[in-house]
Amino acid sequence: MLNSKLYTISPSTSLEVTPSNLPTITPSLIFLHFWGGSSRTYSQVISHLPAHHSISISFRGWGQSTGPQEPAAYSIYALASDIESLIPSLNIADFILIGHSMGGKVAQLLAGRNIFGSRLKGVVLLAPAPPTPFQLPEEMGEQQRTAFCTAESAEFVVRNVLTARPLADETVKMLVEDMVRGNRYAREAWPGYGMREDVSGDARRISVPVLVVGGERDRVETVERLECEVMGNVKGELVIVERAGHLLPVEAPEAVAGFIEGFIRKLVA
Repeated sequence: MLNSKLYTISPSTSLEVTPSNLPTITPSLIFLHFWGGSSRTYSQVISHLPAHHSISISFRGWGQSTGPQEPAAYSIYALASDIESLIPSLNIADFILIGHSMGGKVAQLLAGRNIFGSRLKGVVLLAPAPPTPFQLPEEMGEQQRTAFCTAESAEFVVRNVLTARPLADETVKMLVEDMVRGNRYAREAWPGYGMREDVSGDARRISVPVLVVGGERDRVETVERLECEVMGNVKGELVIVERAGHLLPVEAPEAVAGFIEGFIRKLVA
């Protein structure tokens, strides 16, 4: 993994970009993280993809990325626009979008808007949030808005809600650090309004190949929800990782990398 770099998108927003491996083989892989993550979320997956040029991005307000001090500035559309502004600066040719959870919803919007033309070769969605709106009950919404306020609450969520497999302590530490580091507006946006945004019209316009990877024991984006609300709007293939929960990039990084490798082989063939 090479050194991270900040790319300025606007006076208030800079995105942390972490490249790995030299761009000798195309397509490049662009990784978009979950609500609470950062460019570090994919480090284990990328370690299993040593031959592929990989670029992991922290959304505005997460990791080392900066963002506006405005409650309404962290919508799915704002996150997607940041990525659209960033990609021309990355000096890459063809690429695949890989999005996890909230990042999967952003990836669906990006692929459906398709301002990249033939450069976008495919999309891999890991336990993706569906493109359809979802409204949490008020009490649950309030719990989510405060889930990452302290290290203790974040660790509880990681160990008891988001995962079905035990994680190494150092992995939990990384996840918790990223969760509590996110700025207030970024932390509150997803449960506050991001998950209610409807990008299904764009998702139905995706014309490149799509692979959806779900966790058998995911309690956030269940297999049933993926089958109904994701596959009902996106044409593609659905595969399931056995005994895995929601945090596929850290629970099953080798399996995820294997699915990405297989997807790339089909595209190239």
